[in-house]
This record gives sequence, structure tokens and C-alpha cells, in this order.
Amino acid sequence: MKEMLIPYILICWILVKMGIITWNLRNAVKMVGVGLGILVVLFLGHRMWSPVDMTNSTTVKAPHATLAPFMMMQVDQVFVDHNQKVKKGQLLYTQVSVDTKSSIEALQAEKQALNAQITAHEAQKLADEHAIKNIEANYKRLSKMGNFAAEQNLEDIRAQLNTARAAAAAVDASIQAVRSQIAGVDARLKTARWQDDRKEVRAPFDGQVSLINISAGTIFGGIHLYDTSRKFVEMRIADQTYNLIEPGQFAEFYVDAFPGKTFRGRVHSVRTGTGEAQVSLMPGDQHVRQHIGNNMSAHGRTVLIEFDENMNGGYDIPIGATGQAWISAKKPAAVGFIDMIGGATMRLTAMKSYLMAL
Repeated sequence: MKEMLIPYILICWILVKMGIITWNLRNAVKMVGVGLGILVVLFLGHRMWSPVDMTNSTTVKAPHATLAPFMMMQVDQVFVDHNQKVKKGQLLYTQVSVDTKSSIEALQAEKQALNAQITAHEAQKLADEHAIKNIEANYKRLSKMGNFAAEQNLEDIRAQLNTARAAAAAVDASIQAVRSQIAGVDARLKTARWQDDRKEVRAPFDGQVSLINISAGTIFGGIHLYDTSRKFVEMRIADQTYNLIEPGQFAEFYVDAFPGKTFRGRVHSVRTGTGEAQVSLMPGDQHVRQHIGNNMSAHGRTVLIEFDENMNGGYDIPIGATGQAWISAKKPAAVGFIDMIGGATMRLTAMKSYLMAL
């Protein structure tokens, strides 16, 4: 920020050297006082209306997925290396699936046995239906004989018919019960196959892996896959600027990975919750000294800035890179020029990053 006084200091030096202003104690005090006044006005103005992250803690981040081994399954082979970029559907690692294979084979055998039972029941059903037709034919034949047929014979045939129909109904019930069992086996088989498919862990989206800290044989850990298509920047602002920041406002940032290069973006949103806002899930009250210790220093808030790498020269901005950013906040139209201070402050820091890299 103090670099903004360089033009003023240069003008004062020229005026003294050309003799336009006499260098004495009175004029020196005036020049220094005016310079300090300009510095204070610029600082307060740009802090509110074109806030700059003076902590240089602006960070490039990205959403990520943690792809961990499934249900205590062992990792078999890893097919990616540190910091490798991957495509959606690319194989990352495989898992040992001996248990799931045996489960699938057992369920398939159980299903075959149940299907054999249905085949047997259906054969019995056909036999019962054939027997019912024969009994019904006999009953009709005797019924046509009228008084020549003994009543006892008719009663016997009716009893046989009822018994055959009851047996057929029981077979139908048995078939439905077996089919219900098959449906249950199919559900368990589907689950087992889904678990078996999980032995191949593939990338759910285009991205980049970070440090590969798993190897064959482990049942814990996982691979972190960053979604490089959804990179964003998180920038700190003072609490006093919170009500002047709105989504869609113009923003610029730089990162030390590309000294002197500035990138453009837009405000996505202001973070409403921070780590200080979180409460413990454990029962009990928070200690007063803990509350004071967590919040006695100035925290401010953070703003999320979205950007498009293709719109910024196609640079591959590394995740985790840090730098500085500024935002053109809501302000009266008469002080729109204050944005030059925010942009200039960030650009001066970006140029200094050349020296910081030495």
C-alpha cells in the first residue's frame, strides 16, 4: 500500500529540486502530513470499496472425492501415480474380491436349486390338472346316468375332486413361495455383484490425483481425486466489508506460481460459516477460555471467487497455490476510481513475487 505514495514523493522531490518549494521544516511537515493524509484516505477507501487480501493467504482450491476401499476389502493393484491427471472412467486401483466371488457362486447355486424346485412343482401341477380333468369327466359321466348311478359313487368322486383341487392349490402356493425365495436371492445376488463391481475403482470425473499413499494389501486410506474443472479461489476479507460484497462482482487474483501474472474472476459467494462457528458434537459445554482463545484475534471472513482457466490464457493454475486477490465491492459511483488502488496494490504484490521467489 505504501507504494502508492511513490508518485507523490517524486512530485515533492521535483518541486524542491526546481526551487518551486523551499525545503525547510515548515514545508517538510506539510509535505509529510499531506502524504500521510493521502495514505490514510486511500487505505480506508480501498479497504472498504476495493478490498485486498493483505495477508497474502488467497488460495486456489477445488472439490475432491475420497475413493476409499469398500467394506474392508484389500487393495490389489494401483494404476495411477502421484499428481497424475486422469479422465472420467479411468481405472485407479483394484481390490481383492475373493469373498464376493464365493458369495455370487453360492447365490447362483441356491437360485438353480430353487428353479429346480419350481420345475418339479410345475410338473406336479400338470399331473394334478390332468387328474382333475379325469375326475371331472367321471363325475359328469356318472351324473348323466341318473338313478342308475349309486349315490355313494358320486360322493366318492366329489371327495376325490375336492382333494385334487386342494392339492393343486397347495402346489400353486408352493410355486409362489419358491418364486418369492428366488426374488430374495436375486436381490442378494444383485448386491453381491455390485460389491464385486466395486473391486474396480474408477474416476467419477476428470481430475487430478494428489499424493498416492495406498499400496497393495491395505484396507484403509484412499485416493483423493480433485475436480480440476471446478477450481475456485478463497480470499480473506475484513468483517467490515462483508455487507459490500455481492455475488457476481469483479475480482482479480495472482498466485506465486505465476509471478506478475494476474487472473480475473467473479465473486461466487461469501462463506457464511467458518471454523469458529462450528460447535462440538460431544455433549457438554464449551469452556469460556476456549471460546475467548478461539476468537480473541481478528478473523474476518472468506469469499469464494470462481474463474475459468480458458478465459485466463489457458494457464493450468495449480491447486493449493497462494497469492493475493482484490474485489470491486459495492460503492458510490463517485468513488469508482478507488478500484485502481485495489488493482494496483495487487499488481505490485504480484511483481514483488519475483523477488520473493529468490
